[in-house]
Amino acid sequence: MKTDSPENQATQVANLFEGIHREQMAGLPLLNPTLKVTTLGFQHFEGRIMGMLITPWMMSLLLFPGPKDAWQDLPLGSKNLIAFPGGNFRFMVNTIDELGVCQMHSLHSPMHRFRTQEAAIAEATAFLDKLLVTPPGGVQYDPVDEELLGKILRGEKVPAMDKDGSLVQEKPSLMRESTPAVTETT
Repeated sequence: MKTDSPENQATQVANLFEGIHREQMAGLPLLNPTLKVTTLGFQHFEGRIMGMLITPWMMSLLLFPGPKDAWQDLPLGSKNLIAFPGGNFRFMVNTIDELGVCQMHSLHSPMHRFRTQEAAIAEATAFLDKLLVTPPGGVQYDPVDEELLGKILRGEKVPAMDKDGSLVQEKPSLMRESTPAVTETT
C-alpha cells in the first residue's frame, strides 16, 4: 500500500501488527508480555518512508519503497545492504499483508531483554538518533537470529522459549531403545 505520509504509514503498520499480535501471536512463549505494538520515528528518507516497529516479539526498522524503487521484483527474503549516514545495514525483503513490499532490518528478536515498554522505546529512539548521523566508531547493535525471525514472519512453528528468550531444550524420552544383549554360548 502506497502512502505519502509517514504518519499514515505508521498508523497502518501499528494497526496491522496489533492484529497480528492479537490473532496470530497470542499466547506464544516467544512474546514479552510487558511490551505492546508501537511505531515511532516514521519519516521520509531519500524518497522512502522509514520508521521503527516495536512488538512483543521483535524490534525492526522498516523501509518502504519510494517511487523509483522496484522492490516487488526482488526475491522475497533476499538481503540487501542499504546505506545510512550511521552505517550500512542489512535489510530483508518482505511482503506484508495490507502494506505490500518493504524491507526490514531487525534489531532485536526475541524481546525478552526489555523489562518495560519505555526501555524498548528508548532503545529504538537511540538507534534512530544514531542512524541518520555518522557516529564515531559506527553503530552498535545486538545480533539477531535471522532464521528464527523469518519463521515468525512467515507464521511457521517456532521452538519453545523460556521467559528470558532462550530456547527450551526438548526433554529426552524416558523410554530408550533397548538393544539385545549379546550372550556367549560355549
